[in-house]
Amino acid sequence: MLSIPVLSVDLTRDIVNQKSAVINLMAETSQAYLTDVKIFFEDVMIHEQEMETDVLPDVALPHAKSIAVKMPFIVVGKYIDGIIWNNGNKVKLVILIGAPENANKEHLAIIAKLASNLADDDFIQDLLKIDIQSVANKIRGLYE
Repeated sequence: MLSIPVLSVDLTRDIVNQKSAVINLMAETSQAYLTDVKIFFEDVMIHEQEMETDVLPDVALPHAKSIAVKMPFIVVGKYIDGIIWNNGNKVKLVILIGAPENANKEHLAIIAKLASNLADDDFIQDLLKIDIQSVANKIRGLYE
C-alpha cells in the first residue's frame, strides 16, 4: 500500500460547536491534496447525510470520494470535551479520509486498514490519551 499523508488540525472550543465547521476546517487543512476545497467539503457533507460516520465510541470517520481529491489523504482532529456529531452523540477524535473519485480500491483499503485498528479499544484509548501530532504519527505508521 502506498504511504498516505496524515495531517493534523487543532480543534478548539471556537470551532467545535458544529460538525460542519469541523469538517470545513479539516478540508481547508488538506488543501494541498485538493483541487477545490468547497467541492470536497460538499461531498463529505453529502456523505454525512447519507450515512452516520460516528459508528465507534468517541470516534467519527467522515469520508468521501471526490473529483476534488488529487491523492488519498487523512486529516485527524481531536477535542477531548467532545463534538456533537449525530443524534447528540459526542466524539472526541475525528478522522477525515479523502480519496479521488476513481480510487475505489485505495479508498476501501484506507478505510479497512483504519477500521481494523479502530476495532481495538486499546488503540482508540491510546489515541485519546496522546497529543494530536502523535495521533497523526500513529495513524501514518499504519500506512508505511
